[in-house]
Amino acid sequence: MKKLLLLFFTAFAFVGTGRAQTAFDSIRIYYRLGHREVDTLYKDNRAQLTRFLQLVREAHASNTIEQLVIKSYASPDGSNIANERLSARRAECMRNYLLSHTEVPDSLIKEEVVGIAWEELRHIVEKLDIPWRNEVLDIIVNTPIWIYDNNRRIIDGRKKRLMDLRGGIPYRYMYEHLFPELRSSIAIQLYLKTTDGKEHIVENADVSSDKNVDDMFPPSEEVSKEVVATKEFTNTQPESSSLSGESMQPVQNSEASQRLALKTNLLYDAVLMPSLEIEYRINDRWSVNLEGDMAWWKNDRKHKYYQLATISPEGRYWFKTRKPWHGHYVGIFGGFTWYDLENGKKGYQGEAEMVGLSYGYMWPIGKRLSLEAGIGVGFLHTRYEEYLPKDGHYLYQQTKQTNYFGPLKLKFALVWRLWNEKQKKEGGVR
Repeated sequence: MKKLLLLFFTAFAFVGTGRAQTAFDSIRIYYRLGHREVDTLYKDNRAQLTRFLQLVREAHASNTIEQLVIKSYASPDGSNIANERLSARRAECMRNYLLSHTEVPDSLIKEEVVGIAWEELRHIVEKLDIPWRNEVLDIIVNTPIWIYDNNRRIIDGRKKRLMDLRGGIPYRYMYEHLFPELRSSIAIQLYLKTTDGKEHIVENADVSSDKNVDDMFPPSEEVSKEVVATKEFTNTQPESSSLSGESMQPVQNSEASQRLALKTNLLYDAVLMPSLEIEYRINDRWSVNLEGDMAWWKNDRKHKYYQLATISPEGRYWFKTRKPWHGHYVGIFGGFTWYDLENGKKGYQGEAEMVGLSYGYMWPIGKRLSLEAGIGVGFLHTRYEEYLPKDGHYLYQQTKQTNYFGPLKLKFALVWRLWNEKQKKEGGVR
């Protein structure tokens, strides 16, 4: 009985897995060498993404999405660690891009950081007439990635044997003609729920129901004409790296594309010191912020002055987050302050310089609105003059200077995110 149950569950798991193995549609997105952010101006990424995202939105609206799978690859050349790290970061950026450009839940998106794309390289080599093709295939198929000695030290491996084969001629050929296709791309596959063994077809989608994913792998411009001389090459790529591409319109109004934010500190506003900040997101990890605060109130009759102005630039590093403009950050800031403070008695007029470290957290509350909480701690040096108001005059008393270390900023800000990707491109900025 136990064996029958085990067999049943094994078969059930196999059927469930098999359903997710046929992708309804797939695209490939290309990257500039060493870059990880999605660049819609590079190659045909714009056309690929717009068609695919429209299909994803329609599938989500009809509740037919089974899963979105992001597969990132690295080529054998270069440092394995660096390539795999870059592949993981590209997958993360693509995940953020999908989340911000569609309403697909995070739980339906899966990342597969494949690492070096050995399987994809094998499929390509099998269909091409490259130098010493059979020997190359033998190494790829039968040689372990790493070979160890008895002390678990690496002494040989698949990549080394490819580099040593025939004086390195086959490896150099693959480096020039095949590796660019592997090193600079990422694949996204859309799996739809099935009913009675048939895939759902999204209405108005620019994809035919009988289109095989294996037929959607156009070669990169970087692959030479010699390599892609036959149609057979484009029709025989593995499913894990299949792609498609059609027409396109730019996608707008997304968190991932919003580069600029305007802010006001509600705490400072509440104490009658209006504040305005502007922050520019350089990429998913770095941003720069400029803060200005001013309170310029006075009452000569009561000899009361509340005059204070501050300007403070800041650089920020954002920790790994699910979306841009969302999560924890640390920063380093500086600043300059002018002030004149008096409450009917002794007054203080002077200037101050400050420098310190900040920490904060931002979370979205709407399509373009967020809240931000933060604190800044650091060192402040000030030089000021003391004076006494008397008979309509202000009598100078003495000049002092003070050094202070401790809290310098406290923030609870309302954030308005703006300047989307389309506006940025029209301005001619990459």
